Amino acid sequence: MKRISQLFLDFQAGIRGSLAERALQRPLYATPDEADPQSAPVKAKAKKATAAETTTQFDETLTEQCRQILHALDLSGAVKLVSVQWNPRLRSTAGYANYPSWRIELNPKLQEFEGQVNRTVLHELAHLVAYHRAGRKKIEPHGVEWQRACVDVGIPGESARHTLPLPRREVKRPYTYACAHCGLKVKRVRKFRRGSACKQCCTQFTGGVYDSRFRFVLIEDDSQKA
Repeated sequence: MKRISQLFLDFQAGIRGSLAERALQRPLYATPDEADPQSAPVKAKAKKATAAETTTQFDETLTEQCRQILHALDLSGAVKLVSVQWNPRLRSTAGYANYPSWRIELNPKLQEFEGQVNRTVLHELAHLVAYHRAGRKKIEPHGVEWQRACVDVGIPGESARHTLPLPRREVKRPYTYACAHCGLKVKRVRKFRRGSACKQCCTQFTGGVYDSRFRFVLIEDDSQKA
């Protein structure tokens, strides 16, 4: 009988509660830990520390630098959107460009290497400019469009990848495939889900159209090795 009466009281309490209160994603009653006033502050501090370690920080100086470059390139619309942020979650990546939000994220460790902050900002800005100019056309990340944008933002001859001693995570690639025609080998983390062919051979012999003659064949599987 106690359970039934408790359910009835809970039902009444739910009806009397406001819509806003009932919409909250939380339990009706606090757990013993949540009800303990001494344990609550400790949890709050832990969450705050974690958030500080993963939250991006806006950089006004670098953002203004990008605005001036975009203004000189007559990209007034992008001037209002571009932003540069420090992202502590980046590890082996020096920087990241997000389009069409026009957001550049930088690895805080860049500050340990002279001249690398400015270089990386311009490198990522060139990506945004290249994607903007291409419109809906699909382009290679470090193709001719990006190289042209690098010249426009002031870093002609820029390298596609950095050589900074940033920590890198070793990724195991147990599957080795080879092109059935030219023998080109590629290593993969996962197996191909569908028929895939060598881009170089397809481009050379079939104008970029898939042809099973140039398919990748699995030649080595180390997934079961320790």
